[in-house]
Amino acid sequence: MTDDKALAVAGFGESVAAYRYIVLAEKARDAKLRESFEKMAHDERAHREQIQALLQKLAPSAGFYLSPEDKLAVCVGPRLVDARDDARFDEAMKLVIASEKRSASFYLRYAAYAKDPQVKVLFATLAGEGLARVQKLRALFQEMGRQITEPCPLSELRIS
Repeated sequence: MTDDKALAVAGFGESVAAYRYIVLAEKARDAKLRESFEKMAHDERAHREQIQALLQKLAPSAGFYLSPEDKLAVCVGPRLVDARDDARFDEAMKLVIASEKRSASFYLRYAAYAKDPQVKVLFATLAGEGLARVQKLRALFQEMGRQITEPCPLSELRIS
């Protein structure tokens, strides 16, 4: 994968994440939870803008078709999350956490291969922020009195 394609994949992932956090904020009954999701949506939109600006700088005429496999590198499940009741909200939270971990893993792995130093730094930064967001999401979920059973332990994702 080239840097410009990796940026296109990353932009897709950040766009989906922002959209999901907007949906979760709209469905959250708790004010603290709503504020947390709104901030996360804002952060994800800012990440997407950073990625798009760098992509425009490095490859102004680039246009990519992202395959389902490309999209799976940064997202788990459908773009739209269903959070209309407690059970679906729990599933949406698990899906968002899994996607955050997948994105962090993608960023961390690609940062090692990036040719452009700006891509390398951006992806390393996004990997760290993604892991911090996973921890924040887990804490929010626990504050709601719920436990998360995750298919991939957070401890398996490490930043060197």
